Amino acid sequence: MNDTLVIGKGDLYISVVESAKVQEKNLDVMSYDQYLGDLTNSEDGNMRIDNLIEMEKKFHHYNSVYVISDSINEGFELTAFFSELGTMRIIVITHDTRHYSLYKKLGVKSVIVSKPECYTYSWLGKGN
Repeated sequence: MNDTLVIGKGDLYISVVESAKVQEKNLDVMSYDQYLGDLTNSEDGNMRIDNLIEMEKKFHHYNSVYVISDSINEGFELTAFFSELGTMRIIVITHDTRHYSLYKKLGVKSVIVSKPECYTYSWLGKGN
């Protein structure tokens, strides 16, 4: 397993993941939908505490997490989850600058403003 995770949803997320593949970056990747599916009970769609504990175990080893979402609610949810988990370095990549200070208050180390298919994302996976 790697020590860096890219997790998110939307066009920007897809663009970053594709760029990481082209650059042959050694990162773990998970979509927000997969994360949400793992977190909820498949029968009724409700979050379960044992699922949350398993998710914490699954993600505990990551030193760096890149949160990329086109929804502010999903972005805040992921940021809060990894912040509570104690992840050393949380980076949010967004195309919206309006919520920069809120992300910082949630414990994000960096907020990178970017656009889908605009950059090669050479900063992805660089040092702490």
